[in-house]
Amino acid sequence: MGLFGPNRTTVGLDIGTGFVKLAEVRQGGDRPELRRVEMRPMPPGAMANGEVLEPALVVDTMRELVEEAGIAAREVVAALGGHDVFIKKLQLPRMKGADAGPAIRKEAERHVPFDISGVQLDFQILGPPGEDSHMEVLLVAARRERVEARVRLLAEAGIGAVRLDVEAFALSNAFAHNYPDMSEDLVALVDCGHDATSINMLQEGVPVLSRDHHFGLRGLSESLAKDHGLSLDRATEAVRGDGQLPGLDGALEQAADLVATAVERAAAFLRTRNPGIGMGKVFLCGGGACIPAMVESIGRRMKVETRVANPFEQVAVRTGAQGHALLSEASPLFLLTMGLALRTA
Repeated sequence: MGLFGPNRTTVGLDIGTGFVKLAEVRQGGDRPELRRVEMRPMPPGAMANGEVLEPALVVDTMRELVEEAGIAAREVVAALGGHDVFIKKLQLPRMKGADAGPAIRKEAERHVPFDISGVQLDFQILGPPGEDSHMEVLLVAARRERVEARVRLLAEAGIGAVRLDVEAFALSNAFAHNYPDMSEDLVALVDCGHDATSINMLQEGVPVLSRDHHFGLRGLSESLAKDHGLSLDRATEAVRGDGQLPGLDGALEQAADLVATAVERAAAFLRTRNPGIGMGKVFLCGGGACIPAMVESIGRRMKVETRVANPFEQVAVRTGAQGHALLSEASPLFLLTMGLALRTA
């Protein structure tokens, strides 16, 4: 039985630089049911590149969002990501379960770029048991101080975190649920956010590489504002598609080129370890996925099919669900949030 059991309600809380987002999902039945989604802007200066700069502002925003949503149960699934988390797929000699744990933890000392005494480690052996001489292991390490800081932040907002997930895993969880038949050799799941863009490479649905890059929609808006003598608000509106702006098409092409280059480099790195791997589709989520020109530009630049990842492709939406209007206006923003809410174990 999963962590939450049958017919339980789970809440995903995505604490982002641009917004705090919430999704409440009813587990059980034929498929999960979305009961409500909410989002609230993060106050300027409260966070930057995923780092909490003003804890009091972040706490107040989370508390107000939960109260506004009317969530009775203050137990949620939140996440850590960025440079606080290290993920790597390892190939090790096959060993029995009792021996695997100590051996994998010892191997982690060779790979984890943090002080090993200050991290929390976890791992998963991929694939079913076999007769092969080697096995694949997905290793995850997170800075313990960051884990504790995030739990404290949630507690100060009156929220009890049932589980603290990893952003790359939550994204892949939502993607696998909504696109179960996606069987390309390699899929790039790109989360183009406010301050940063994360490139998540999935092989057979498993995240095998996650990289964060410091370019996002805010940088694009700031560049346009500077080049054209506009207010940041006006430039942001243009980026989101609210009106025309000279030079916008060129700026979007440049942003698409940055994303495409990052995806290509990640794929090239994986091919050094597995020369036969081939690139499949690119799926875009986050604010960048709300810009049709961005999606089209990445597809042209990479010459592969590029699509918007729909967090609700295989999720039932309750009639009259709170925040329903957001599904048509900004659904790509909620892929990570839904991945957290869909977590059952």
